[in-house]
Amino acid sequence: MFNFIEIAIAFGCGIFAASIGGLAAFIMCGVLVVANMPELAFGGYFGPHVSFAAGVGAAAYAGTKDMVGGNDIATPLIKFNDSRTLLVGGLFGIGGLLIQKLLASIATPTDTVALTVGLSGIAARFLFGNKKLFTAYSLPSVNVIISLCLLGLGVGLISGYAAIVTKNVVLGFGIAAVTLVLPLFMKVGPATHHIALPAAVAAAATGDVWIAGLFGVLGALLGDLIGQTMNSGDTHVDPPAIVIALLTTVVVLFMK
Repeated sequence: MFNFIEIAIAFGCGIFAASIGGLAAFIMCGVLVVANMPELAFGGYFGPHVSFAAGVGAAAYAGTKDMVGGNDIATPLIKFNDSRTLLVGGLFGIGGLLIQKLLASIATPTDTVALTVGLSGIAARFLFGNKKLFTAYSLPSVNVIISLCLLGLGVGLISGYAAIVTKNVVLGFGIAAVTLVLPLFMKVGPATHHIALPAAVAAAATGDVWIAGLFGVLGALLGDLIGQTMNSGDTHVDPPAIVIALLTTVVVLFMK
């Protein structure tokens, strides 16, 4: 199911991802997707289940030492020159690789990379955080709901269209991941990869761009729901990953 080289690469990736921060590591995944290098983008080199998950786990550990907030996935943790933090990143990288391989081996009907990212974040919460997974949900204002629906529709339509035309289901996801440079450097900007990928998967399954738009809207609304209920703790549990896993399951079970 795996070999020592894969484990070593995942360990190295986890260390590097922790050093630059989980968000920067995920952006690098997007760059590799856009560059059409899927083996690197979703494998042990920069797959989110290895790299981003490692950054999340390392930040959660660093939070226990009051170096950063445990949910800070933007700060490059090399800033603190703490060997244990980097080691935690490496171990989370290995853990992400092994979990994803296991889920794939039993034909889990979803995006196993996204599911692994979600599970890894939950593990970090219970290992290093307050162990509280859910909080109350506050219904957004009408303006926010409309904005979410419009963003979901727009991103869903273009990502679905790109998937149909290019036969590349992950292109929209890659572009969305790259645009996270906006919140990383400018502190503002939308996260849309949880909109783009389910929309593209639905479009590829049905050939219908309007279905993609619908899944885009669902992704945007679910992202807000899960973001408020699961990601308000002292570590990062990734709402987009959970949304991608949930909506991909719907496509796999009911639309293929």
